[in-house]
Amino acid sequence: MAGPRLLTRGRAATVAVPILGFLATPFLPFVREPTLVAGIPAGLVWTGGMVLLAAAALHLVEARYLSSGGRAADSEEAAASSAPTPEEQP
Repeated sequence: MAGPRLLTRGRAATVAVPILGFLATPFLPFVREPTLVAGIPAGLVWTGGMVLLAAAALHLVEARYLSSGGRAADSEEAAASSAPTPEEQP
């Protein structure tokens, strides 16, 4: 079955941005200092921002996959996997 690819270079790069942000967190200078942003430690604000960015990136990847024909490919795969096997037929 040939359908749209879920993981392309562009989609991987989109998801890589928040991952790199998470991995860079301990090395950022404002995280190691007692800096507050609206009364919240800067490291916590940064991590919360990366969580929101990760959710947005995953939503964007899913939307781009579905718009490129992923919905039909997923429906075909679900129909094929739910079809009864010869052993299951009466």
